[in-house]
Amino acid sequence: NSGYRHIALNRLGIAEIVEGVRDRRFTASDVLESCLQRVDDRDGDVHAWRSLARDEAQRAAREVRRDGPLAGVPFGVKDILDTADLPTEMGARCYRHHQPRFDAGAVAQLRLAGGIMLGKTATAEFAGTYPPDTVNPLDPGHTPGGSSSGSAAAVADFMVPFALGTQTGGSVLRPAAFCGVVGFKPTHGAYTSAGMKPAAHSLDTIGIIARTVSDVAIVHAALMNDQPARRNEGKLRIGLFRSHLWSDTEEAARAVVERTAAALSAAGAVVEEVPTPSGFEQINTHRATINAYERARGLASEWERAAPTISQSMLDICERGFAITGDEYFVARKIVDKFRIETDSILEAFDLLLTPTTPGEAPEGLASTGDPKLQELWTMLHLPSITVPAGTGPHGLPLGIQLVGRRYGDADLLAGAGWVSQVIEQTG
Repeated sequence: NSGYRHIALNRLGIAEIVEGVRDRRFTASDVLESCLQRVDDRDGDVHAWRSLARDEAQRAAREVRRDGPLAGVPFGVKDILDTADLPTEMGARCYRHHQPRFDAGAVAQLRLAGGIMLGKTATAEFAGTYPPDTVNPLDPGHTPGGSSSGSAAAVADFMVPFALGTQTGGSVLRPAAFCGVVGFKPTHGAYTSAGMKPAAHSLDTIGIIARTVSDVAIVHAALMNDQPARRNEGKLRIGLFRSHLWSDTEEAARAVVERTAAALSAAGAVVEEVPTPSGFEQINTHRATINAYERARGLASEWERAAPTISQSMLDICERGFAITGDEYFVARKIVDKFRIETDSILEAFDLLLTPTTPGEAPEGLASTGDPKLQELWTMLHLPSITVPAGTGPHGLPLGIQLVGRRYGDADLLAGAGWVSQVIEQTG
């Protein structure tokens, strides 16, 4: 140990941890114990974790391979993804003590890359709308967002450098934005969904929550068998996309986007307004149809055999979903497909789209995890998206800006987001 105090190691970024472990300045066990100490100190208030793999993590840290891209890096796993050494309870009473035999594919990949699975983070029931008891670590009277509530709170509170979440509407980007960290959703299907309880199968995407864009890029590269994307230093073409939901955002959220656009233009980017495509205002309605239809069928067995244990809000979604016909579902799918083609065409002229992440700061209270509309647009269009902290609102809580990239252009999005994040930091 080179004099790093335990209390500092939990605050290191992923690259710093990997480099320190490889160079033997500290051990993977030192990092893990620092994170566990932070969990012990804080989680009685934050409630980010559902279970900890303390013994298994300590053993893995002692045996870690120092040549992996995530060597010695502790991480959290949203409790909707299977783990062989901890229960997967999905925030649902009917899955209490449910123990899978194997890890979800993405979890296994991270372990093979040298990551240390610290534990399972709290999720809304079935990654839906009924929230866990997790609070926003920046202000416990406000929601941390959801449904990846625990993942965002744990990362924001320095309990773990990164965590996996899942996004069907806005369940990675929204909690990341509310907690003041970075949330990334890749192109739909980029990460394997093996070992994940489906919410809405045509929309579900595993995502990453970390404290910096560069940390996200390292984890993304580990999952994709690539080299991490380098920050883009060239002149970016950025489309300012207000969308039909611009008037639904609060003044502070709009101001953050406008201020970021001005700063990026001053830093050398070409920023142009992008008109909202005709009919785009109906897309959230079609998304609701797809979501309810698929959620109901994905929960058919639980609906039949464990309905008394399921929240009323989820039962209501399932009831709506079972009433939707296959024809209605296919109509919605076809319309969304049309807009996927149209947005692909729009993105031919731009490197990134800039748009709000959320309507405003994290709402007060824990009964709701916030509005997913601004994030779900890009989830249903299967495009990669990322939220980057970009300021604060009237209550001093974080606000983020959302960047959207081309389908399969995840590395380009991360490279551009790295530059955007740097510009935001330099302009204050």
